[in-house]
Amino acid sequence: MRRPPPASCFLALLSAATALAGCRKSPPAEEAKTPPPQEEPAAEPVPPVPPPPGPITIPYKKLDTAKLFSGITLKTTFSAELGASASVERKDPSSYELDLQLRVRVPKAHQSMEELLQLNPDLGTALPELAQLLESAKVSPLYEEFYQRKVASLQSNLTRLDALLSRHNFFDIETILELESPLTKRRALLIQSDMDVDTDGSDGDRVSTVEGVSTTFQPFTSYRWPKVTAKPNPFLTIWEKRLKDAEKELGGPNLTPVRQKELQELRANLKNEISQLKKSSFLVGSVDPFVVLPLPVVSRKEGQAAAKIGDYCVVVHGGRLFPAVVGDAGPSVKSGEGSLRLCREISARANLANRAESDLKVTYLIFPNTAEPNRAAPALEKWWIQCDQLLGEIGGYRGELAYWEDLTKPKPAPPPWDPKFIGPSPEFYGPPAPR
Repeated sequence: MRRPPPASCFLALLSAATALAGCRKSPPAEEAKTPPPQEEPAAEPVPPVPPPPGPITIPYKKLDTAKLFSGITLKTTFSAELGASASVERKDPSSYELDLQLRVRVPKAHQSMEELLQLNPDLGTALPELAQLLESAKVSPLYEEFYQRKVASLQSNLTRLDALLSRHNFFDIETILELESPLTKRRALLIQSDMDVDTDGSDGDRVSTVEGVSTTFQPFTSYRWPKVTAKPNPFLTIWEKRLKDAEKELGGPNLTPVRQKELQELRANLKNEISQLKKSSFLVGSVDPFVVLPLPVVSRKEGQAAAKIGDYCVVVHGGRLFPAVVGDAGPSVKSGEGSLRLCREISARANLANRAESDLKVTYLIFPNTAEPNRAAPALEKWWIQCDQLLGEIGGYRGELAYWEDLTKPKPAPPPWDPKFIGPSPEFYGPPAPR
């Protein structure tokens, strides 16, 4: 029986195995290699987010308010904000809108002598009893009605800036006063305004050519009378050609219903006007002294303190007085207009482009219910006599009441003189002014 080796032998064998294991060189452990840091790709630049648009101010220097808006002060504000997509916003009316607000102040009527003298310091001298007349005077209801019409006109034309009354024409009248003399009971209507130029009117019997025809010219005036000669009106052929052209177009093809209606109305109007030109004569702006009043002032009921076509009128400018008649009715929202003949006496510069008076310095003294029952061609001497008498019935006047020469009548030849007389030949100026 074999014995197991002693323990010392076992220990020796274990030591030898260990030594042999230590003699074998172990391969070096691979060092953990850390990959070099890789550069991250550069990020694409992100465009900056634009800030939402703020209020934008339109440069004032690019707006000409005097030309575009007839003197109306224009204040504009503009704002933009972020919204939804264009396809959404274009369906929303509130995404693109204009807010328009017009503000006006309606003026009060002057009533005292002190206020009127601020406009014409010579008025008290020209009409010495005016201060006494103003003590019992009252503002005419026509003044309030006149400004009601002006405001209504602004409201109806608010969406048409080109049709709005200009600043000048909105503030074109200072007052309308009803006067009455306590002694004679003569009534008068005092209108304080400016004076525009009117060139309307024609009369083949007296004037073969008309001076100062404007783009708004009409050969008619409300003051008219039956023709007395066979001389045709100088504008008759022009109106007949217009009628012929309208009828030619009306008979043509491809007319829209709207244009057809316009032409039918035009044809009817031209036929009526041609009939008037054939049978009536009218005042002529360049030779006859007359004033034009707003239509509501001359279209009143009987008994009202207002004017009518043909009523006598005295125009006061500075210390000068001019006899005239109410010759025509003008727009219902504008005041202050005189014939070219009258305007040239007030200002030598008056013409189609220049007013006779831009400020509210012209006094129109209208005498209601004084029109002649049967109208006829202007009798300027009679007009002078009537105005002189009417002024006397409201306290008289100081200074000179202008005497109009009849420009439609040829000047007579000067009277013969002694050929032996040495000196300047006498000139003939017509009859002296009646007194």
